[in-house]
Amino acid sequence: MTAQCPVCESTHLSDIYPSFSGTCITSDMMVLREASLDNRLCKGCGLIFNAGGTRGRAETFYKDSYNLMMKSPDAAIQSFSGPAPISQAERTHQILREMTNLPTDGSVLEIGAGKGDFLGHFLEESRDWRAAAFEPSSAFDVLQKRFPAARLRRCDYKDFDAEAASFDLIVALGVLEHVENPLDMLKWAHGRLKDAGLFYIRVPNFAKNPNDLFCADHLSKLTLHSLESLAHAAGFDVVSSKEAGVPIFVLLRKIAAPKPHAVNVAELNQHTVDQNATVARSAMDAIDRCRKAADASGEPFAIFGLGSSGLFAPFYLGFDAGKIAAYLDENRSTWGSGLNGRPVGGLDKIKELGIRHVALAISPVYFDQVKAKLAPYGVEVYSA
Repeated sequence: MTAQCPVCESTHLSDIYPSFSGTCITSDMMVLREASLDNRLCKGCGLIFNAGGTRGRAETFYKDSYNLMMKSPDAAIQSFSGPAPISQAERTHQILREMTNLPTDGSVLEIGAGKGDFLGHFLEESRDWRAAAFEPSSAFDVLQKRFPAARLRRCDYKDFDAEAASFDLIVALGVLEHVENPLDMLKWAHGRLKDAGLFYIRVPNFAKNPNDLFCADHLSKLTLHSLESLAHAAGFDVVSSKEAGVPIFVLLRKIAAPKPHAVNVAELNQHTVDQNATVARSAMDAIDRCRKAADASGEPFAIFGLGSSGLFAPFYLGFDAGKIAAYLDENRSTWGSGLNGRPVGGLDKIKELGIRHVALAISPVYFDQVKAKLAPYGVEVYSA
């Protein structure tokens, strides 16, 4: 069957590295068997998307398998883009408050609320707001215990019973990149917002995240250009946008009807695709060079970061994951867990395991910062 763009249905597509079939890695750092990476750029609307991965089985995947931040009660994504590391949920809430002044009361709906970390910050400051949320994965059980007074349901957005024009604010954080058709979700939200209602979105900014080419369940690789185009097509104005590390934050306001988007998104995104494909290839090559150098010297090697390239490397390059001494990460909530059968820990693992070689599996945004932290350990660092 000929692949087509999920948004505009064009078949005028260009292929993007890597083209792969076999065992893939998902954004919750789990293995997805018998999958594919079939990344494409639509020459029509400019959407960058994976024609493979979880496409066609997304609803079942999130209901039955997805378990992001469910490995321990305190597991949470960390943000390192500010003056000090804080949870991504708290940083996301801070940025919303910077972007707009909300009234003292209203109604908020969070799409794919996870364990409710953002909602907790929001309701602590906006106590008189009425809250609703839905979450398709097992995280719903935690969400339900935390917010017994909220209107909650375990389901996908298409199955959530929400009246037209019933919310002042809708929030989707780390969600839009997962759905099969991002324009469809934007239109769904548009219909459930009151006039001039706000839609707050956070997605990984593909322009800063070449590793996303290796992620099987991020079905859309979104840029600011893509988000603005999709927003206009769905009937939104862009109120504000902000880049903070890898994530990009966008606040939209509902308008009466769709509006034309004059920018050639495909042309702009082609530049990002070319750049990221080069970096992604180099990231995989860095891991391969690190592994081979460690083998040649009989010394252990580690991978810094839990980015998709480092988790996917054993399957893509065809080596035994047991060769990896450890995955290193600064997020303490991941320490003590295991990935690909290998331990996850902090920089103390370098001395403990005698690690002499470290490959970086992180966004290039953080390369200099991490290299500086590794410098005192005297390890050889490999990066794109």
